[in-house]
Amino acid sequence: MRSKPEYRYGYLDDSQNDRPFRWKVLPLIFALLFLSGSWLLLNQKILFGSNWMSETYDTVDWRTNEGNLQTYGAWDLEAHVWKSMFIMENWPNVLWNPYWYLGMPLFKYYQPGFYAVHIGTVMAFDLNPAQAANMIVIFGHLAAVLMTFFLCLRVSRRYLVSALCAFFLLANTFLSLRSYGWEPITVVFLALFPLGLLVFLRQPLRPFRFWMVMVLTISYLMHPLIWFSLCMTIGIYLFALSIASSHRHDDVGRHHVLTKYFVLVICSLLLGAVQSVAQFSYEQVTSGAHMGVKYLPFYHVPTNVITMQDFFFDYMNLKGPGPIVMLAFLFLIVFSVIHWHDKRRDYRAGRERRETIFHPVLRGFALTVFVMVLFYYLEAFNIFPMNFLRSVQYHRIIPEFIIVSAALIAAMAVIVSTRRMKVFYYGTLFSFVIGGFLVLYTIQGHWATVPSIEEKPEFFTEDIPGRISMTYTEQSLSVRSSFTKHPQVYGYYEQGVTNSYADELFSVSSGFHNESVTTLYLRAADVSRLYVNREAGARNEITQLRFNGTLPYTDQNYRYAYYSIPLANPSFAQAVPGEEADYVLSLKPGCRELFKEEYCGSVGEEFVSKDLAEQEYLTAYVNMLENPYDPHAEFTMVNPDYYSIDMRNATTDTAVVIKMTRDDAWRATADGKRLEIEDIGPDFMLVRPGLEGDYNVRLVYTMPKEHIIGAVISVITFIGLCLYFIIKPTKEFAFPEGDMRSR
Repeated sequence: MRSKPEYRYGYLDDSQNDRPFRWKVLPLIFALLFLSGSWLLLNQKILFGSNWMSETYDTVDWRTNEGNLQTYGAWDLEAHVWKSMFIMENWPNVLWNPYWYLGMPLFKYYQPGFYAVHIGTVMAFDLNPAQAANMIVIFGHLAAVLMTFFLCLRVSRRYLVSALCAFFLLANTFLSLRSYGWEPITVVFLALFPLGLLVFLRQPLRPFRFWMVMVLTISYLMHPLIWFSLCMTIGIYLFALSIASSHRHDDVGRHHVLTKYFVLVICSLLLGAVQSVAQFSYEQVTSGAHMGVKYLPFYHVPTNVITMQDFFFDYMNLKGPGPIVMLAFLFLIVFSVIHWHDKRRDYRAGRERRETIFHPVLRGFALTVFVMVLFYYLEAFNIFPMNFLRSVQYHRIIPEFIIVSAALIAAMAVIVSTRRMKVFYYGTLFSFVIGGFLVLYTIQGHWATVPSIEEKPEFFTEDIPGRISMTYTEQSLSVRSSFTKHPQVYGYYEQGVTNSYADELFSVSSGFHNESVTTLYLRAADVSRLYVNREAGARNEITQLRFNGTLPYTDQNYRYAYYSIPLANPSFAQAVPGEEADYVLSLKPGCRELFKEEYCGSVGEEFVSKDLAEQEYLTAYVNMLENPYDPHAEFTMVNPDYYSIDMRNATTDTAVVIKMTRDDAWRATADGKRLEIEDIGPDFMLVRPGLEGDYNVRLVYTMPKEHIIGAVISVITFIGLCLYFIIKPTKEFAFPEGDMRSR
C-alpha cells in the first residue's frame, strides 16, 4: 500500500481497491483490439471513403432539433475546414475575417488549436483540407476512447470491465454522428478530458501540480468546454472528499484541497491568457464553444434539453448521452439497496457494521454524474450554471457525461463482491454493450460520403454585392457560401443582425412580427439577399408568409429561394455628408428599459418591433446611405487585414461609413494622418478625413491589444509556475515527485 498521503483517494491508493494493479500484456492487447475493431466498424466508410460527409444528414430521423430543418452536410465540420483554408490562403493576414457576421476578429472568437492541428495534418500528410478534417476527427474519437479505457483501467484495475465501459464512447450517437458533423472540435480534443482526470487522480490531494495546470491550460486553448468539464469534475470530486472527511477527522482538510483547486483554475486561465483575455473582454451571445459569453434570456430561445425518457433510454437521440447514464444510476440504486440490506442483516445478527461500500473514487464520480445531469436540466430554466459561468448550450458536454459515467461504472467493479452482484453487474453490462453494437451497425449503415460538395444546392457562385442572410440557422447555406467568399449576416437561432461582439445586435424576432422593420434592419446591415429554405423549417414558412408580395422573390433552386433587398450602395465603404452623419448620431439610442430588460445602445437587443428609438435611429442611418451624394468611395480589399478606400471629389465635410464591425484594433489613416474611428449604424465605423479632392484612406486591422496583453500574462505565468515548482516545494533546483519529473 502506498503510504504517502498525497496518493490517498486516487487510483494509486491500494486501500481503495480490492486487488493490486498490474500491467498484463494479453488482456491489454485484446482490450485495445476490441476497441479499435469497434471503432473501425463505425468509421470504415469515412476512413476509406470520399472527402466529405454529406447525404447522411438528410436522414429524417436525424433532423436537427431546430425547427426540424434538414441539412445536407456536416456543416460545423465544413465551417472549420473553411476557416483553416482561409488561414492558409491569407497567412499571415488572418486576424480579421470580413466574410462572417459583419466582419469578425478570427482569433478573438475561436480557439486556435483546431486550426493548428488541422493545417499541420494537411501539410504533414499531403491531404486536402476536407479529408484531413475527417481524419483528425475520427482518430481524435479513437484517442478519446483509448484514453477513457486507461482511465477506467486505473480506477477499476480490470481490463474487461474497462474495455466494455470505454465502448460506450463509441456507441453513443452524440459522438459517432452529431459531433462528427456539427461539433467536431469536441471530438478532436476530447482525449484531454480523461487524460486530465488521470493526471488529477494520481494525487487528488495535490490538485495544484505543474502537469495538472498544463493539461487544464491546453484544454482551454483547444476547447473551453473540455476545460469547463475538467474543472467541474475535479471540483466536485474534491468537494465530495471534503464533505466525507469532515466527520472522519482525517487529513483531507490539512491539505487545503479546495484552496489549491481554485489556484489551479486561476493559473490555467492566466497561463491561457493569450486566449482568455480576448474572450472574456467582450460579451457575446453564442455557443458553448466560446467562453466569455452571456446566455440568451429564457423567453428567447427554446431549450436544448431533451425529455428525461430520451435522455436515459434513447441511444439514437442526438442530444443525450444514451443508456450509459441510465446504467450508472441503475447500478448505484441496486448496489445501494443490496448494501443497505446487508447492513440491516448484520445489525440484527449482532455482527460489526461494515464500512460504506462507496469508496472515494466511486463516490466522487457518482456525485459528478448527478450534478452533470442536474445542470443539464437546469438549462431549461436558464439559471445556474449558465448565467453564472457565462457559458451556454451546456448540452454540448454530453461526451464528458459518457466518460464520467464510464469511469463510475468501472469503479463499481471494486464493490462487486458476491456472486449475485457479479451476475447482475456483468450480465447487465454485456447486454448494454450488445445493444451498442446494434447502434454502431445502424449508424455505420447511414454514413454517406461524396467526392465534392460544390454541386449541392447550398452553393451559389455568382457575384453578389453586399451581404446575404438567412431567416434561421441555415448552417449549410451559410457555411458553404463562405467557401465562395460571400460576406453574410449570421445568426445562431433566428433572423438577426449580428456581429462578433453581440450575436443578437438587433432583434431576432422582428421578422416574425413586422416585415418592414426586418427589411430596415437588413438594409442597415448591408444585406442584399434574404434566403429561405423551401423544404423545411417553420420559421422559413413564417418569413415567406410575411414577405410574399413585399420584396422581389427568386427561386434559386429546388431547395433555396431568396428575397432581394434594395440597397442604393452595397459597397463596404460609402461617402456621406458629415453634417448628416452628425444628425444620425444624435438619434443614437441610449439606455432604455424594454419588457423589464435594460438595453444600452443596440447590443443584446431583442424587441426591435417595439423599440421606436432604435427604429428612428436606423431609419435615419439608412436614409443617409440612400440619399444621393456626389463624392464617392471605392473600396478595395488588399488582404483581410488591409483595406484601401479611394475617395473621389470629396469635400472637407465628407465622412466615410465603413460597413464592417468596429473594433479597437482598427487603425485608419488618410495621407499619413491618423483618423478617429466612431461607431455608427449596426456597430459599423465612421471616419472623418477632413480632406478635399481625391485621396486614399488606409484601413488596417492590427494585432489586438487583448492578444498582446494575454501573451505577456501567459509568458509571465509560465515563468512564475516553473520557478515555483522548481524552487519553492523542495527548496532546491529539482522538480518534486509527481510534477515535472517521473517518480
